[in-house]
Amino acid sequence: MTPNVTLQPFTTGHLTTLAEWLRQAHVAPWYPEPAANLAWAEHPPDGGFQRIIARGSAEVGYIRWQYVDRETLDSLGLHDIPENSVDADILIGDLSDVGKGTGPLALEALTDELRRDPRVALIGLTTSVDNVHAHRGFERAGFRISRQYDPNGFGLCHLMILNLR
Repeated sequence: MTPNVTLQPFTTGHLTTLAEWLRQAHVAPWYPEPAANLAWAEHPPDGGFQRIIARGSAEVGYIRWQYVDRETLDSLGLHDIPENSVDADILIGDLSDVGKGTGPLALEALTDELRRDPRVALIGLTTSVDNVHAHRGFERAGFRISRQYDPNGFGLCHLMILNLR
């Protein structure tokens, strides 16, 4: 039986854990700016939210999301993505927890939460074209590759989307 995956409140006490996770060899290549990610976690921007991913009673990952305004979408060349779509990021902290279905279940929990917000028509995930393990997990959660683009110099990435409406 697979333990229940839930999204738990993120507190400042989780910053140390998140910093450790961002240094892990399976995470670091996909999060090249750990200080910026920690600053975001410490002081999320307006429209930004975050949770700890728990599998059973164990804290195993981190998920964050932000409502994206028209100006930001247009600056990235994403003119066809609706305003107030949500950009999400996810990581599983320890390599021993990867590949157990936790990521897709956490994304499904986030999707269930966001479906209750009538403003949100779409969730997007941006991931390196080289992060094939993540692509498979995102696809299990219902996301599909929409296009490739280079968001602010991070290199070629897939935009993976899930339409909610």
